[in-house]
Amino acid sequence: MKNLPFYCAVFLFFLSVYILFSNQRITTSMDVDVVRYASEYAETGDYGSEIKLSAGVSFSPKTKLFYPQEGIGIVVPLMVFVHLSDIISPDSQFVLYSFNQVFSALSVLMIFMIFSLYMTKRKALLYTALFGLGTPLFVHSKYFLPEPLTLLSIISSVYFILKFRREKKSLYIFFSALSAGYSLLTRPDAPIFAGVFIVMAFYFIIQQDKKQIIKNASFLVLGFSIFAAVFIVSNYQRYGSLLETGYTLDRNEVKVSLEAEIPLTYEKAAAAYQADQNSKETSLLVQQFQSQQKYLEDLNKVINEYGDGNTAFYSSGAVNFLHGVYLILFSPNRSVFILSPFLLLLLFSLRKYFKQYKVSFIITGSIFAGYLVLYALRAPLSYAGSAAWGIRYMLPVYPILFLSVIFFDRSEILKNKVFRNIFYALCAISILFQIIGSSVNYQSVQMPVEYKSKKIHGDKDMTWAQESRKSMMTDFSSSLLLNNARIMAGVLTPEQKEYGVDTGPNDWFFYQVLKGEGRLVQGKERSLGDFKLIMFLLLLTIAGTAFYLFRNLPTQETKK
Repeated sequence: MKNLPFYCAVFLFFLSVYILFSNQRITTSMDVDVVRYASEYAETGDYGSEIKLSAGVSFSPKTKLFYPQEGIGIVVPLMVFVHLSDIISPDSQFVLYSFNQVFSALSVLMIFMIFSLYMTKRKALLYTALFGLGTPLFVHSKYFLPEPLTLLSIISSVYFILKFRREKKSLYIFFSALSAGYSLLTRPDAPIFAGVFIVMAFYFIIQQDKKQIIKNASFLVLGFSIFAAVFIVSNYQRYGSLLETGYTLDRNEVKVSLEAEIPLTYEKAAAAYQADQNSKETSLLVQQFQSQQKYLEDLNKVINEYGDGNTAFYSSGAVNFLHGVYLILFSPNRSVFILSPFLLLLLFSLRKYFKQYKVSFIITGSIFAGYLVLYALRAPLSYAGSAAWGIRYMLPVYPILFLSVIFFDRSEILKNKVFRNIFYALCAISILFQIIGSSVNYQSVQMPVEYKSKKIHGDKDMTWAQESRKSMMTDFSSSLLLNNARIMAGVLTPEQKEYGVDTGPNDWFFYQVLKGEGRLVQGKERSLGDFKLIMFLLLLTIAGTAFYLFRNLPTQETKK
């Protein structure tokens, strides 16, 4: 483990940068939801709840309980952070808020470890910095969302399978499969990655020593089966189905179950109220009744608006699908190649190596294509993952695109001065875009659009939500890049002025601390000194780790 100090320095550098540019506060109802469920899980040990704690939940007709739509692979690690927060900082949630920053930094570290297998440490570090600062991971590290942890499990799978190919040790194929299996517990789209990845793993096993096929295949199946079994058992325990994760429940079935359950809950609540109206049991039963009633009300709105189908796909033929592909890849709003334009240049070098690695290219390309097809079918209303920065749902497969930098570097295409200057310029632009994205709380853009839509359509049905989201996803006037730049410059739209959006970079931790104002420090004047100390330590860590990394980069190094 001679490289451990270097690896730790890489991790601490990016962790400090991510926290420095974070908002250190919960921003969305889904964030609140998963934190509350994790807290309840930490306190009671029960995963489901009789009470609908927030949005982003599903109701199980089998257990009559509410569950967070985030996977158990998200809730359990977050539960650990809840415990750590209670131990380390019981008067502050700073440790809890660093959840995604930790896993984002670990993901960047894994990217560095992959690059170190194929290039010098100097180049590996430069390309790693580009991945960590020039892709939407920079911005998404701010929020309590499942993508960075999913990203970590996917990158870990790739790293260990590449180590297996290089060193032919069965233990690496086990760790690779273990990581791929864990991805199933994080997001409902993870089976796309896990399924294709297992095919690729078997292909690599067959390519290795024929005498070791059975042994390596056994390690692969064993590793994958551990978390796959947790996935299957958890799904069945909650919903009575091996593959159901809460996203594709039949709405009519849920409605019938609620309509049957609500009168029973009401009878229990009424009986408890008559016995002792101030008891804890009465309070819980009343909350349970209100939760079920509210969920049924919201469900009826969704059924009236979208129908009783059990999926969120909006497909109306090839034209709509192609429109979705365009929105994901090239739309000026939040697409892959607009927010990180350097990625497009990486693809230029792949043709040279396609014949040599044809099968590997096809299999890994299938992972990206699977995600692309899935979310193109959902366009335009949710192609970007609500209103978050960039294609949030596509973030876990960014490494599939970004690992092409290995072939890009080998192609020596950068020896062309013009191409090199273009590449460097696009890298700088990509990093600048992420800084702009991190500077403004996305609600500064989303909420005024929703506010305007509610004034037009009213808020008694779901029309306002559909229309505002459609505007957010497709209208260039709602481009996050454009709006964030406007807000930073203080040039607000009429809706933003009416809603009362704060101008300037309103979402940077360090900026709010320096100004001594903002949502982070409101009502916490006495603790501002603590925030300043944290900011100083972060700056010290960034400077110290950067110096250490620079000093320990070998001046001469060759790589096979």
